[in-house]
Formats: sequence, C-alpha cells, structure tokens
Amino acid sequence: MHSTNSTDLSTPARRVIVGVNASKASAVVADDRNLPATLLPNGILLQELWQQRTIPAAPEDHPEAGWTLGPDAPAEGAVVRILTVPGASGDTLAVPDLHTDASLHVITMLDGELAVMLEDGEVTLSKGDSIVLRGSLHDLQNLHPAPATFVYTSFPLSIRGHVHR
Repeated sequence: MHSTNSTDLSTPARRVIVGVNASKASAVVADDRNLPATLLPNGILLQELWQQRTIPAAPEDHPEAGWTLGPDAPAEGAVVRILTVPGASGDTLAVPDLHTDASLHVITMLDGELAVMLEDGEVTLSKGDSIVLRGSLHDLQNLHPAPATFVYTSFPLSIRGHVHR
C-alpha cells in the first residue's frame, strides 16, 4: 500500500463486542476505543478490530491482546482490521508493488477512494464498495489527497493447483 501524507490518529475506532451475560442473555461484554493500533512506516494506521488463532470461532472467543499480527495477513485464524491510508501528495505516482499471499482478503470501503492495482488493470473502490481478493497479485494505493479508510478481513486460503509468485 502506498501513500505519503500523515494519518490522523485523533479518532480511534469503537469496538463493541456482544456475548452472553451470567443469565445467558445477549449483552454487551466490551465497548471501548482502546484497540491495538499500529502506525506503519508508510503512514498507514492499522487498528485491530478482531483476531483469533483458530477457525471456526467459538462464542467464548476473545481477541488476544498479546497476539500482535502487524501488517501481514495471518497464516492461521482470522483478522478484521480498519486501515486508514493517508492521502497522496504531489503528482508522483508510486510504482505498484504487486504482492500476494495465501489469504482471502475482503475489503469494504468506509470513506475515500482506493485504487486496487492488478496484473491486468486496476479497479477504483469508493465508499460502500467491496472487493474480494483470493490469493491474487495486487497493490492498494490512495491516489487522492483525502485519506481512505476501509475494513479489511483476512482468512488463510487453501490453494489447490494455484501457483503463487
């Protein structure tokens, strides 16, 4: 992912977790804005909404505060993140850094626009748009001056007969 401007850290995301209370009724069990967050060297703000080591999930699962995934997709389990990519500055376009991993990524735009570079073309995502990347070569770029924020969900992908580069 490429960008150049700094990211605003003033409004962390709110995470509400619903579970069951002592009476076995559905209830809010956590509600806070104290998400694990990482500001990557390229200015992207990564906030961990949810992560777990195993799939399928169980009702009693909780995020593990000590299991820091960083920017990489998980090799096991699943992750749900909010990423904010700062706006581009100047007229210089970054050379796409096409990359892949053995993961299924689902990206849903919350705000701004994001260009998804592929081996054969590109697609621009706007607020409300989603894309599913199934172990495919891609790069994400914010080509606009405003930040772009999206929800990113990733699961390991079983690749049968597919060659990764």
